[in-house]
This record gives sequence, C-alpha cells and structure tokens, in this order.
Amino acid sequence: MSVDALAPFGRGANAPLAGRTILQIVPPIDAGGDERATLAVTAALAETGARPLVASDSGEMAGELQAIGGLYVSFPAAAKNPLAMTLNMRRLQRIIASERVDLVHVRSRWAAWGAVKACRKARRPLITSLQGDGGRSPARTGFETAIAEGDFVVAASEFAARRAAGLFPAVRLRLRIVRPGLDLPKLDPHRVTGRRVADIRQAWGVAAHERVVLTPARLAPGRGQATLIEAAALLKARGLDDVRFVLAGDAARPAFARELDALAAKRGVQSMMARVGPAADLPAAFIAAAVVVFPAATAEGVTRTSIEAAAMGALTVISDVGPAREIVAAPPYEDAEARTGWLAELKSPVALAAAIEAALTLGASAREAVRRRSRAKIAEAFSIQRMTHDTLGVYAEALAR
Repeated sequence: MSVDALAPFGRGANAPLAGRTILQIVPPIDAGGDERATLAVTAALAETGARPLVASDSGEMAGELQAIGGLYVSFPAAAKNPLAMTLNMRRLQRIIASERVDLVHVRSRWAAWGAVKACRKARRPLITSLQGDGGRSPARTGFETAIAEGDFVVAASEFAARRAAGLFPAVRLRLRIVRPGLDLPKLDPHRVTGRRVADIRQAWGVAAHERVVLTPARLAPGRGQATLIEAAALLKARGLDDVRFVLAGDAARPAFARELDALAAKRGVQSMMARVGPAADLPAAFIAAAVVVFPAATAEGVTRTSIEAAAMGALTVISDVGPAREIVAAPPYEDAEARTGWLAELKSPVALAAAIEAALTLGASAREAVRRRSRAKIAEAFSIQRMTHDTLGVYAEALAR
C-alpha cells in the first residue's frame, strides 16, 4: 500500500485512524472467513499508526499478524450455537474494555449478533461485512439479521448491496461497497512460464492442437456445467472439432458428476469433454485456455475465480447474473469497443455457445485488446490497494459520526 493512498487516514495531526484501536473479527477460511482481506487491512492500519487487533479461531494467523504490526486475540468467531454466541458477546465486551477498542469490524454473519450487543453496550461503532452476494432469502432469526445492524454494512459488489437493500430495507443508507482485493502481482500473465502452461495442459490430457475452453469451478448445479455441455453440443454441430472442454473441479456430489457424464454421452460430446480436479496452478490454467467460461446458473456461481480470470486477461465468458456485469464489460451494457469479455444469457445454451464461438474466432489484435482492457478494468476495481483504502474509509466515516 502506497503512503499516498493511506495519507488521509493516519500520521497527521487530525488523522482519523492514528492512535485508534481497531478490532476485526474473522472466522477461519473454512467457515467463510476472508483472512487475506483481514491481513491486508491489518497491514494498512499499522501503516496509518492505528493499533490493529484480530479476533479469530485461526491461530495460524498469529505469527503473520505480529510480523505486519497486528495483534492476535483467540476468539471462537465461527461459533453458531446460541449459548456459545451469548458467551462470545461477553468475551467481546471484555476485549473491548480491556484493549480500549475504538471500532469493531465483524466479518462473520454468526459473530455479528454478539458484536452488535457488545458494541451497543460499549457505545462503539460497528462495521459488519455481508458475505458473498448479500444473502439469498430473508433471514429468519435475530442471529441471522444481526449482520444488517452495523453502523455501516459492507457489501462486496453493487449487486450484493442491491440484494441486501431488498432483504433489509432499513439498511439502505448504511450500505457501503468494498470490492474484494486481489493480489494482482500473482495474477500477472507475464510471470507464468511456458513450462507451467505445458505442465497443466499435459495434466488435462489435451493435444497440442486443441484449444481449451476451461470451466474452473466445483461441479454443482448452480455452477452451470450442464448448460456448458449443451452449448458444446451446439458448437460441435456447427463443425467445431478442435476444442476440448475442460471441467476443472471436484464434484459437490458424486451423483451429479455422473449426471454430467451421462448428459455428455447423450449429446455426443463425451470425446470433447475432460473432467479433471481443481487446477493446482490457476494462473497457468488461465493462460493455457483459449477461453475461460463461468456458466453460472445462479448468482452464487459468479465466484472470485471469475475475477481472477479477468485479472489475468483471459477471454472470459460469464452468465449474466449476480455481479457479472461488474467483472466483465460487454454489450448491451457497454459499447463493443469497451468489451473486456462476454456476458451470456442465464441458462441459455444458445447464448453461451454464441459467446464461446465469438471469443474463439476473435482476431489476434482484437483478442489482445480485450485482454488488455480486462486486466486494466480489474486492476482499477479489485486491487488490494483499492480494497484497503475503501475499508479504511468506512472506518474513518464511522469514527467521525
């Protein structure tokens, strides 16, 4: 993070964060936590002269936090049992008092209930982060609705903010958008060697002359692999015979994987399909593919991986659902000259096939222009620097109230 980007928040005489104790509460990754964002914000807070604390179940973070100027506090942030959540509220009250916490940011739906109670009692501002797309259906209990009770509520996309506003109308004026921050240097296509690309193509079992249409996602109905198979059949009927469709992901249910295999056989495209495990080297996988497709059947299917593909400059096709329009610029929402990828009508094999074919038949200069614009779009909206700057901006706004 550059000094200039953080200048408004710390070190100066009237800086809003310098000297403040900021507590982030985050569950471990396997419980839905975002440790990468937590660590990046911790480092930025330390640079501003704030005192950053992180409360989590994940003890592995302790060493890294100390190295970047943070302090780890053991806290069962992933607890969902009502009794445990009540105990968490009391633990949090003690932490706020003993550490003289000025602001709390809770990155867990289930930890939010205790945080709301503790912060109200201590009269401390609370930031809550919506996970994923902002929710699927109206919450049923006070434990579930607590995530919408922060002084400010952070959403990861405009789509998530709109959905949250629909579920919790009272939160509309308190919503703030902070997009995920990617480690863009790791997603630099120039850092991927030819050896890495060759290794992953070999692992997929594709021939040298075959162009790869890659779908890097867990095999599940919401990820849309069935629609991709139907689109592959349409493309085969048009004479496309040098393409291999690689489905790279574990199956949510073994039965669903068998259903996909049966559908591919029924449509006569089993020889064009390669079903493999998750790519161990995603940057190389994006370079190895001619087109990367996310045929999501639901908003939840538009994942962080789609942002990473676009960041690499992959020719990216995404179903027009959820936050897809925030990741890819494409007609009819943007001029063709501004295209950074393709948006396909939801659950439409015809539209998906057309988008894949358009990407595959793009000329060399036009293809490079799309790649360049895609990288620039993601670098501007989804950098770690942008994410940390926007997060600290929300903290400063809350403390100024």
